[in-house]
Amino acid sequence: MKLTKNQQKLRFKILDKIYSKGPISRIDISKETGITPATVSEITGSLIQENLIHELGEVIPEESKSGRKKILLGISPNHSFYIGTELSPKYISFCLTDNIGKIFKEKIIQLDTSDLEEILSEQFYINELKNFINSCEDYNPKGIGVALPGHFDEVNKSIDSNNSFWKNFNIKILLDEIDLPIYFENNVKCMTLSERLFSFNGNDDNFILFHVGRGMFCSYMYNGELYAKDNSLVGEIGHIVVHPNGELCECGKRGCLQTYGSEAWIIKKSQILFDNSESTYLKQLVSDRNKITIETILKAYRLGDEGIIKILHSAINYLSITINNLSMMIDSSKIIIHGELFNESLLSDLLKEYLNQNISLLAIEKNLDVIVKKYSNYTGALAASALCISEMLIN
Repeated sequence: MKLTKNQQKLRFKILDKIYSKGPISRIDISKETGITPATVSEITGSLIQENLIHELGEVIPEESKSGRKKILLGISPNHSFYIGTELSPKYISFCLTDNIGKIFKEKIIQLDTSDLEEILSEQFYINELKNFINSCEDYNPKGIGVALPGHFDEVNKSIDSNNSFWKNFNIKILLDEIDLPIYFENNVKCMTLSERLFSFNGNDDNFILFHVGRGMFCSYMYNGELYAKDNSLVGEIGHIVVHPNGELCECGKRGCLQTYGSEAWIIKKSQILFDNSESTYLKQLVSDRNKITIETILKAYRLGDEGIIKILHSAINYLSITINNLSMMIDSSKIIIHGELFNESLLSDLLKEYLNQNISLLAIEKNLDVIVKKYSNYTGALAASALCISEMLIN
């Protein structure tokens, strides 16, 4: 049966609520959405018939109450399948997931960041994507989400980035050569969608996702929507000035956060250390300054390299100051921190220590819940799959 536009809108609203706050009962869906109980029952009944949702069982009440018992609803797995892929200067990744974010297939191709232009071309990426699509043929994927290392320019179908390589990377040809529906979005915004859709913890609070990579970006989920989705300047946390007399950033200002905390600048400072220090452990780990990666730097940190310790502790200090400032400006119950730096537990612990020291000075009533998300090269691809699910199932 073909649904009217209004019926489709109600269906999407109900399904979004089950994704974001599930497991949830029909009566609670009605209360939270304003949709009548009868309409909720009708639409959820249809969704059950489609095997998109299922009943989980009755709510166990805290105390005995009369009346109809609540039956919880949840999203059914394996209803449909989606491909997510991330473009990154360190790798390109692919994954196949079902509609609840379970990964069934995955592939990663590591890239040499020192020679990116020679390795990563549009045709190379398209060929790899086609190969992955073919490997997923038995699952009949419905669409593809692409997580970008920048913002998606909807008008020009291009990547909006300060990096000339990505600015000139022609993603438009994907639309010409790939038959499946394709959706593009900034990688950190994709991760924020993924956190909301795939958590299934019954909580749809506002939260911030702070990504520390070669650059830095901050995305905000507010009342179930990406905040300032179409404004690419909102979230450019790396260009907040934390030291007015600091180093000159490529944006033209001095002392931007990213000159202390981003992977690109940490690597840059480590390369200077490599060139000028005879005692650095970096020289035992790599033979060439251009081979220094975050993984190399973390190894040197664990070995007790004094220069690296100074660089990383400075980064963590400025990150903690910024996070505490965010808690005063944005209505959020938690901040999720994500980045390869935090594969080192000592740095994660140090960040939390700095946050606890500073938060008492701000007279905040309750401590902000700071969660360090486990880093994986597949996080962006999984997040791109969430984008595809959001666009095809919920919106």
